[in-house]
Amino acid sequence: MDPALLEYFDRVCDRIAAHPGYSVKVENAARAGKQFILNYHTHEPGQDYCVSVCVREESPAQIGIPASTEELAHIRGIGSRSEECGPRMEAFAARLAERYGLKRVPVIFLAGVPFGGA
Repeated sequence: MDPALLEYFDRVCDRIAAHPGYSVKVENAARAGKQFILNYHTHEPGQDYCVSVCVREESPAQIGIPASTEELAHIRGIGSRSEECGPRMEAFAARLAERYGLKRVPVIFLAGVPFGGA
């Protein structure tokens, strides 16, 4: 992984930890062992990309009911192109997993859909 991206996402994690609401939500979800999702998205064409740090309730999905997600944090200005999703979100996932001791690596989504490209 690109060391510059890892350093960048260390700073993003610092921002989350310093936020009065985001920090509590992320810490509680990590402690509870929830599955994190990183949704790389934009709000309108031509705008920079954001990332929503979410968790998914898995029990409904296990019985065939669509799982619901809860946004824990929203960070703007994370990227400028959809092609940056893979490397940026992989670096962010690695830093979140390390920082919060996640047992499962966050799942990456692009605009609300599971990301399959590298």
